[in-house]
Amino acid sequence: MKLIFATTLLFLSGASHANDVSFSIGGGYPYVAVPEISLATNEGTQRWYANYKIGLDDGFSAGFEHALTSDKKHAVGFVVGALGVQDDGRQCPLESEDDSIGDAFGNIFGCALSGIFDRETTNGVGVSYSYLFSGLNEGGWRVRLELGYGEGTNSNESRADGGVSISYEF
Repeated sequence: MKLIFATTLLFLSGASHANDVSFSIGGGYPYVAVPEISLATNEGTQRWYANYKIGLDDGFSAGFEHALTSDKKHAVGFVVGALGVQDDGRQCPLESEDDSIGDAFGNIFGCALSGIFDRETTNGVGVSYSYLFSGLNEGGWRVRLELGYGEGTNSNESRADGGVSISYEF
């Protein structure tokens, strides 16, 4: 996945002399920060993008969007890579009867922390819908919904996943 992201960044930086390259930053659920670089194509009605999603787990994704309307405020597309984050399904170990109070407290505290941080990214293929307040490839606010199907990074469990983000394009 990191190779796909690096290749996309090289493509975007190499093509910047012919088309508009933009940067955006945002966040949402399940990722709290999403920096993104994009390349406008086809007279501003389409764009290629690559981003890094940061949250309780992280991942890279790349995608393509196409404007549906003449004002370019609605866009649909596809995405490959990190789609969402889910619980990885690990169970907390049971305490034994001969544990001391300190061991029992440590086990309870450890289980509580693992319940918060035992998340894994779902990597796969999905579709996206974006509402762009100023239009596709224009500076301003954007809301993107993503939904797809893939596998968990640690558990290799197949599942549907998705997310929502709000970002600002500079």
